[in-house]
Amino acid sequence: MKTDVTVEKRGNVQWLTIDRVEKRNALNPMVMDGLREGLLQASADPDIRAVVITGAGEKAFCAGADLQTNATTFTFDYSDPRVPFAKLQRVVFQTDIPIIARVNGSCMAGGMGLLGLCDMAIASDNARFGLPEVRIGLFPMMILTTLKRILPPRQLNELCMTGDPIDAQHALSIGMLNRVVPADELDAAVDALVNRVIIRSPTAIRRGKYALRAVEDMTIEQTIAFTESQVPLAAMTEDFKEGLSAFNEKRDPDWPNR
Repeated sequence: MKTDVTVEKRGNVQWLTIDRVEKRNALNPMVMDGLREGLLQASADPDIRAVVITGAGEKAFCAGADLQTNATTFTFDYSDPRVPFAKLQRVVFQTDIPIIARVNGSCMAGGMGLLGLCDMAIASDNARFGLPEVRIGLFPMMILTTLKRILPPRQLNELCMTGDPIDAQHALSIGMLNRVVPADELDAAVDALVNRVIIRSPTAIRRGKYALRAVEDMTIEQTIAFTESQVPLAAMTEDFKEGLSAFNEKRDPDWPNR
């Protein structure tokens, strides 16, 4: 039975693929629930050291919310104060595993929100990015939660208020992406980045993602106080002990992951 999100474990990496090619991988409640469940599954698996999110096919990473007349994207259960995308955001912010976006084509509206949830992103050179919500009388409200953390304010304002798309090189220049590669090199580039991440200490990365989130809204003094408390805790981990031994013994570390 076909599902809207394909979950595949490839070694130490969990791949989450939005599989709605005929709808340009548009978001609907089933997609958002599938991504959320895939992330929860990855977090519960001690073998998983990275997550890759992508779209099926070659044309779209995610074209945003499904706006077809029979879609349920904007059909709300008013008794539930939490909407599907907010539930997904909350799970992402609690996920300590690195999340990498493989942007294989059009990335619009809610797709931009999904991109913003990822820690790193690599795009093909034919990808396009935009926030066209104002064209249908909406504003990208929830997407601002993530994009305001990675984009310069004036660039974000222009995207939100004009609804005009930008190309991959422009997206790279304003900090939305880590790199842009030709479409036929996308998989190799994603694999290379993933491999650079998963060979590092998973414990250090988990604690690091936790710290990066914690200090976002702190003052300088609060940040100093918090981070100085984290150093001795990190030094107590088995990963640090193994990393230090490996360094002194001039060998590759064998991370205990604890």
